Amino acid sequence: MTSRFNVSNIADGISVIDSGYFSKDFAAIYLLRQGNEVAIIETGNKYSATNVQKALKMDGLSFSDVAYIIPTHVHLDHAGGAGELMNRCQNAQLIVHPRGARHMINPSKLIEGAMAVYGEENFNKLYGEIIPIDSSRV
Repeated sequence: MTSRFNVSNIADGISVIDSGYFSKDFAAIYLLRQGNEVAIIETGNKYSATNVQKALKMDGLSFSDVAYIIPTHVHLDHAGGAGELMNRCQNAQLIVHPRGARHMINPSKLIEGAMAVYGEENFNKLYGEIIPIDSSRV
């Protein structure tokens, strides 16, 4: 994807990260911090994890400080990076609507639908690998 990185602190404990998806400022990821505990709202795609890591580091934090990963819905620009982030954030739980949980645990239908729209090559450029999440962490 892109190596672009942009993060803005919009209030005490709230940061907005450009996910790097598609074009500048097209999709955002939000970090909410209380003390040394963090929630990530939206995940971008697999490639967005690098920007999240940079933003955490700027605040003196790491992936181990992330307690919750919360995609608002399972479209791949909002939740495609959830599996990648869950792999990196070993202390985190995924918080997702019950109707979306099954797609995070088994993303095969999301992948199939997106590949039908974008084709395999464009799908891989836009989203990368969509990693399933263990049901015990959802």
